[in-house]
Amino acid sequence: MARRLVPSSFECDCGHQVHFFERTVWEMEAGSKKSRKPEVIIDSDDNKHSVEFFKGRATAVHCPTLGRCEITG
Repeated sequence: MARRLVPSSFECDCGHQVHFFERTVWEMEAGSKKSRKPEVIIDSDDNKHSVEFFKGRATAVHCPTLGRCEITG
């Protein structure tokens, strides 16, 4: 299962780590509270991992090889 490392970093099941600015993650969490569908931010790295936010929290990491990985920790 994917996990949240620090307030703005996430780790996929494949071992890839995604890092964003804390302000970016905070804005995504706030914006996802208002939206009816999940919002996604994409890593600028070549691996194209993305993080999904829904109802004010990060819910999953989307991996190009493993697919959708739920965030558990």
